[in-house]
Order: sequence, then structure tokens, then C-alpha cells
Amino acid sequence: MTDSHAVTRPIDTPVAGRYTLDAVRSLVTLRTRLFGLHALSATMYIADGQIDLDPAVPRATVTATISAASFSTDNPRRDNDIRSPRFLHVGKYPEFSYRADALSQDDGRWALAGELTVRDVTRPVTLEIDSVERSGRGFRAHATARIDRVAFGLTTAKWMGGRIFDVELTAAADRR
Repeated sequence: MTDSHAVTRPIDTPVAGRYTLDAVRSLVTLRTRLFGLHALSATMYIADGQIDLDPAVPRATVTATISAASFSTDNPRRDNDIRSPRFLHVGKYPEFSYRADALSQDDGRWALAGELTVRDVTRPVTLEIDSVERSGRGFRAHATARIDRVAFGLTTAKWMGGRIFDVELTAAADRR
């Protein structure tokens, strides 16, 4: 988590229930630096997911699938390289998965602790929730995390940089 993500927006607590993640309105954004100089931003899409929420406890069980093939930057050649067997190997590992069930609040800040699986490597990842807004029959949430790609076995081209990724998640969910 970086200081630039420390701004907390209002948390409009959704009602308890089962929600389905909306793949069209949800997005994962990754940011890093290449060679320590060039800022790189990439997006990935959430293929599907479900959230079982009970704010009174508080408890949230989350399962989400992210399409590895959706990795996209402003450079199609780089995107193909990242999706290749050298990095994400989307032919063999077409999806990432995130599973969480530990929702906590500390000093007004919400966090969702879970596990991210990339290329059959699972590591703990905690999403720092900085906003939740009700919308219609659901809600839209924004969260951040920091991920070390080497911890997931993605060690190719370490010399290039881009080891640490700041992740921003925008998740839109509708009540079933």
C-alpha cells in the first residue's frame, strides 16, 4: 500500500446478502515502474465472482476470477509478451483467482484478507477497502493492494524492474 492510496472515501455499508460481481463494471488496474523510470499501467478484467456479505458481523466471503488473457497496456507487443509462457502463460493458466473471508475494520479502515493464486502459486493478499457506495440493488467498491510478482514465481526479466505492482480494484456487484 502506498501513501497515494491512503485517502479514505465514505463507506456506504451494503445490506447483507449474496452479490454477483459485474464483469462489465469491474476492473483491476496494475501500476509499476519499468527500469525504475517508466511508469507502466495495465488493466485486467474480472471474469466472474461472488460476494456473501454480512456487515453486522462483519463478514464477507469473496471468490473472484480474473482473466489473465485480458492483460492490456498501451503496447500490444508488450501485452503479447506478458501473456506468453515467459510470464503469465495464459494458454496454461488462463485465470487468476482471489478467495477471501476475513473482513476486518481498524480505526475506520476496512480490509479484506485473502489469497491470490497466479500460475498455481497462492500467496496472501489483503485488499485495503477505501470506498463503498451503494448503487441500485448493489454496490461499487474501490480497494488497493501491493503485490510482489516474484512471490508468485514470476521471475523472468528481473533486470527490467516492475517487481512491485500497486493494484487498484474497482468492483461492482449486484444483489442476487
